[in-house]
This record gives sequence, structure tokens and C-alpha cells, in this order.
Amino acid sequence: MKAARFYGPNMPLKLEEIPVPKVGPREVLVRVRASGICGSDLHALHGAFPERPVPVTMGHECAGVVEEVGEGVTELSEGDRVCLDYVVSCGRCEYCSMGKSNLCDDLKCVGFELDGAFAEYLCLPERQFLKLPENIPFDEGAILGCAVVTPYHALRMADIKVGDTVAIYGAGGVGIHAVQLARLFGAGKLIVVEVSERKLRLASELGADEAVNALEEDPVRAVMDATGGRGCDVVVVFTGSKRAVEQALRSVGKDGRVVVVGYCREPVRVNLMEFMSNEVQLRSSIEHVRWELARVIELRASGRIDLSRSITHRIRLEEINRGLEILEKKIGDPLRIVVVQ
Repeated sequence: MKAARFYGPNMPLKLEEIPVPKVGPREVLVRVRASGICGSDLHALHGAFPERPVPVTMGHECAGVVEEVGEGVTELSEGDRVCLDYVVSCGRCEYCSMGKSNLCDDLKCVGFELDGAFAEYLCLPERQFLKLPENIPFDEGAILGCAVVTPYHALRMADIKVGDTVAIYGAGGVGIHAVQLARLFGAGKLIVVEVSERKLRLASELGADEAVNALEEDPVRAVMDATGGRGCDVVVVFTGSKRAVEQALRSVGKDGRVVVVGYCREPVRVNLMEFMSNEVQLRSSIEHVRWELARVIELRASGRIDLSRSITHRIRLEEINRGLEILEKKIGDPLRIVVVQ
């Protein structure tokens, strides 16, 4: 089968022929129909995760069809449409026992530590796949596994109360989905901060009350003006920009919560006295847990979230490096890029 393999930081992925994986007990072989390209793939390509094995097939957003099932598989059958849960946990450690499998002591992620979905086939334990309803296209099914479930988990971490004023910094391929999801969580006023006019327009169409272009105005001042000087109850940061994180910390009100989702690889300055005197909480959000993925699949299947405009580019597996370049250089102002097969 064809697979796009990572051989080291700052090198193009190598498209090569490797054997189709053999199916073991309680495993399923999936014919990949769609796999999304994520910002974390770019971080990996630039050496952000030095402990990852080499070579490894990248790709952690995936939807496809079960091709073969191994001995002991009970929930899936050949021909089933499925969506990938790329978070592989041990199921035994303290965090898994508490329902926090995203914090597993032996956590591995498909496409990072384990061979992933930039390939024609993917073989994993049955528990890593959830059934995908017929009314969800494969490309949308793929992005549910990260681009949609990641903001769902982040908004849960934000502990949004009904009527809260929420600001979202960054409305790219992940943050754009937080706009719709925040409403489902009960957000009242919703403010989106971005640098792309196109993404701001889409955010407004999806329900944002205020759209702030951070290149044209001070987003902190804009947020304060929109909240009568009070600041937001919740601010969620989906960009890895140091400046955005610092602005988010200045956009939150007393007793507010700031949740950082985007990978920020630079030190961030905090006015500690202001932070403490306002009793602000700074939280982080990483990955997701399985039931959250089941929930966003249900939300899409029932029509409560609209992903029809989330995918801006569709490419072939042979074009994988071009797809990564489009995302990194923001060619055509992409949201989500999906490899379709």
C-alpha cells in the first residue's frame, strides 16, 4: 500500500510502498477514505515531538470502511463506516481509571507514535474506531476526530455556564468549530478574534456576535468595549501565538477562565498581580476522551453542527507534501485540508 512516512524533522514526507498491515486479534483493518491535515502535523514536521519513532506514517484524522476484522472483534463488521479515535490509552493507569484517558501515563497517538492515516490502510484495535452514520461524508467524518472534538473538549475544560460571555482567539481549522459548539454549551455573547477577514466572516455567519480583526484593532480593547469594560467569563485560545495568549489573559474578567489549546512554544508573560487579584484561572486542554468523539459524531449526524464549509481543500495522497505546504504558508487561506481516496 502507499503511505506517507516521516523520516525526520524538516524533511518532506516520503510516499512509499509498504506492506498492508496484518490483522491481529481484536484488531480491524480499515480502508482509509479520508484523512485530515492538522496544525499539529506541522509541529511534528518541525521537530516539536523529538521522542516520536522514525519512520512513522503520519495522519491522525481518519474515516474509512472496515476491510477485515480479527479474531475477537465483536462490535464492528466488514463494510462498516468508521471514524478514528487517535488517542490510544492503556485503560489501566490512574488517569484512565478516572475517565481521563487523554492524560494516560502510557499515552500514544496514531500518526505520531503509531502508524497513521496518510496511507491506504490503517490497522488498529477495534476500540479505536467508532461507527460513522451514513449521513456523514467521509471527509467530514475524518475531521470530527480532531478538528471538532478538540474544541469540544476545550469548551468542557472551560466550564461554560449558560449566558457566559465567551471569546475565541483563532478561528482556523480547529477554532472555527468552537463557534458553533460554544453556543451548544450555553454561551451568551460570543466574540471571535482572528487575523483573516474570510474566517471572521464565516465566524459571524456561524453565530459570532462580534468579529475582531487583530491586525486592524487592539483585540483587548475591542473585547473590553464589547463587554462594557468587564471582560469575558471565558476565553479560549486556539492559536499558538504568544501575543494571542497574552492578549487572552488581558481579555478575561474577574473569576474568569482562560483555556489554552494551541501549541505556544514561546514563554508567555503574565501580570501576576493582576492575574491573582482578579482570581483568574488559567487552564490547558489536550486531546479528548472517547465519549466526546461519540458526542460530536451525534451532533453532526443530527444536524446540530454544520461542517459543510469547514473543508476548504481536498487533495490526493500523492499531494500530501503540497497539502502541508498549503497549511503552513496559508495558501488560499485554508481551514481544513483533507486527503481523499
